[in-house]
Amino acid sequence: MLSQLLPIFAVTFSVFLLFFIFMGIGYMVKKKPLRGSCGGVAKLMGEEKCSYCGDDPNKCDAIVAEQQENALKAATLGKPAL
Repeated sequence: MLSQLLPIFAVTFSVFLLFFIFMGIGYMVKKKPLRGSCGGVAKLMGEEKCSYCGDDPNKCDAIVAEQQENALKAATLGKPAL
């Protein structure tokens, strides 16, 4: 029984370890903390308003668009102008 359980445990532990490493690398690259989605777990826990957008979906869309624009600017930084 232990000979079957040990490989499963090793694979599971390795997968979790890889996820934590990739999340750490993502945090170091983006310099932004992990955050939840609007209406996710906070709604289940009884919080009335989204702490990120204040329950305004337009604001969430504007924030996402701004982040995408900033990412595009950051990606083009350092490239020669055409």
